[in-house]
Formats: sequence, C-alpha cells, structure tokens
Amino acid sequence: MNDSQSAVIPSLTLNNGREIPVVGFGCAFGDWTGKDEMQGFRPEESWRPMTLALEAGYRHFDTAFCYGTERHLGDIVGRALAEGKLTRDELFVTTKLAHPPTPPHVAISHRLTWDWRKVDDLAARVADDFDRSKEMLGMGHVDLLLMHWPGTFENQDAGFAKEARLAIWETFESFVERGDAHSIGVCNFTQSHLDDLIEAGRRVPAVNQTEYHPYCQDPELLEFCRSHSIIVEAYAPFASGAFGLLKDPVISEISEQLGRSTGQVILKWHLQQGRVVLPKSGNAKRIAQNLELFDFEIDEEQLARIDGVKPSEAQRSAADPTTVL
Repeated sequence: MNDSQSAVIPSLTLNNGREIPVVGFGCAFGDWTGKDEMQGFRPEESWRPMTLALEAGYRHFDTAFCYGTERHLGDIVGRALAEGKLTRDELFVTTKLAHPPTPPHVAISHRLTWDWRKVDDLAARVADDFDRSKEMLGMGHVDLLLMHWPGTFENQDAGFAKEARLAIWETFESFVERGDAHSIGVCNFTQSHLDDLIEAGRRVPAVNQTEYHPYCQDPELLEFCRSHSIIVEAYAPFASGAFGLLKDPVISEISEQLGRSTGQVILKWHLQQGRVVLPKSGNAKRIAQNLELFDFEIDEEQLARIDGVKPSEAQRSAADPTTVL
C-alpha cells in the first residue's frame, strides 16, 4: 500500500473546520449511460477497483446506501485496518441517505430507495438506514453524510418537499451531535433547495455534491455555495463516459499541450476552481493516473477555453435536480 502517495493529496477545509481530501474515489458501479435500458447499480463490479484505489493511495471514498457498495468498502478497508496497514484516522468515508426512485429507475429495491411521500416517519426511516449503513461499513461514524436528493421527483407539493427536507436535515444534525457523522451535507441540491435549509436557520451544509463537468456547468450555483462556504463536490466529473467528453477537441488539444490525459486535464480544471472531485474507474492505470494531478498547472487561458465548451443546455448523465420541487 503506497502511503507516500496518499500523503500528497491536499485537503480543503470545510465550514465546520474539518478537512476533506480534494480527490475521492467514487464507489457507484454499474452502467447508466451506455445501454438502451437502465442497468442500475452492480456492486459486484466494485471489489477490484476499490481494492486498486486503496492500493494506489486513495483515502477518500464516496459510497451511498443505495449503491450497495458500503459492505464492499467496509470489507476492503477493514482488511487493511486489521493488518495494520491503515488507521481509521487516515480515511475519509462519505455515504448518502434518502435516495428517492429516480427516472429512469435504476433498478434498486424499495429497501434502498423510497418515496418520501409514502413514509410515515421520515426521521425514523433515515435513522434506521443510517444504522444499516454503519453496520455495512463496519464503522461507528462516517466523515461525511449527505442527503442524496432534495426530494421525490413525482411530488408536486412544494410545501411538503420543503418540510420533508427540513425533517431529514434535522435528523442529520442529530447524528452530528452524537458524533456518528463528523460533517453533513447535501447532494443534487439547487440554490432554492439550499435556501430552504439556510433560511430556516439550520446548520449550513458543509458540502453540496452535484454532477459537474465541462458539459454540465452552473457558475451561479458555484458562486452561491462559495458565498456560504459550502464546498462543491463534482460527481461524474467525466460525465460517466457519456457525450464524448473525454474526446472533446478543445480538451484534447490542451491535454496534448500539457502532456497529460484528457481525464487528468478535466480533474485539474475542477481542482483549480476549488471543487472536490470523485473520479471512478475500473482500470488500474487510470485509477493511479487520476491521482497524478499535483505536479502540473493549467493556465488561465486554458481554463477559460475549457469553461467555453459549455453547451447551451447542460448535458447530464444523471437525473436533473432542477425538476425536484
């Protein structure tokens, strides 16, 4: 296990004073862009990539209750902990709760996703799921807990949506108070969703994890988060391999100029603009390559050119959070 590699990954300071490594390993496996019909999550595909990621030096892992990979991550890091190759303090583990059924449905059972409108006690459901997450991870706490979505897609009642978000968030706050979650944040939240929490006087999320890549940019959301000291995490930083992003001619030209892969250029573009990135790969070479980001820089002109590939409408590999009330 390459401890010297893990030591060189910088961190950002969250709004509660804790640190988050700027590169994490995404633990959602499956195929939701390459087939005519949704394949859904395939946790059995995660064993080798997550093992390779730990060996390559990743110490920040991003999983979720609905991915089905919490047990896999717990087993993989558990072996390293048992063998004395790793300590819990060296890890940064994120998981997520409260994932509704999403269009198209990603073939997850109702035990892992649930319609907020059909749950009698949201706080109890979230608490039960969190207990299950910790059990699967084999951990007494997580470093970051995220609300996976701001609501249920089919819901047309804005008042209910706001009330439900606040109820779940209040439960998340209780996890911080008892030490089970060191930091809490949100995932797929727009500015209006964030406003609901902030205007209610609740704890400001430490993180907003959202799909973000050169073909899916939202400068206004970035500025709003920055103004409230909310770190933006980019999931699907390569658009999950869709839309030909990794072969974009502008990015390809810059990668040739820098002598780096297009993937490395995209990740560096994120990092230089202050975002945390969560690349995922099943290829050992690319897994290692995605950490080799700290010995080169993209100049301002090149950064602007990457910004400029933004299409008129965002191209998303996941569902659109702006459709959630």
